[in-house]
Amino acid sequence: GGGGGEESGGGGGDGGVDGGGGGGGGGGGGGGDEPAVDMDPFESVYFHFGDATLGSHLDFSHVYVFDRVFSPTTMASLARVLQRSPFRVLVSYRTASEWWEHGLSVVQPVAKLRLSSTGKEGMTCWIYINMRYAPR
Repeated sequence: GGGGGEESGGGGGDGGVDGGGGGGGGGGGGGGDEPAVDMDPFESVYFHFGDATLGSHLDFSHVYVFDRVFSPTTMASLARVLQRSPFRVLVSYRTASEWWEHGLSVVQPVAKLRLSSTGKEGMTCWIYINMRYAPR
């Protein structure tokens, strides 16, 4: 459980959602006598623990969902919130057909990764883009 509100993460108490902020950017290039700028690579990352099924949308550019144990009810509730959210990238352990079945129609898979937990359990992680923001 926990948390709530418009900018929330988590999912019905049976998992979690992390949001990555936008912003940031890197220094680079250079030339002349300008000193190098040290950038914190995690400066624009925001982790929020809470119930992502509450509120109208998630206001994050990147969303990571540890959704392996989400119930069908939680999946459907989260799909409704994500459908209204302006995220660019979703990382999930659920297949596209599962998300589409629960109403999240704006996602398209672009990659998958085979991961191992610390307990050596293998799992597949899917990377999706929100087609509303895909280049045309």
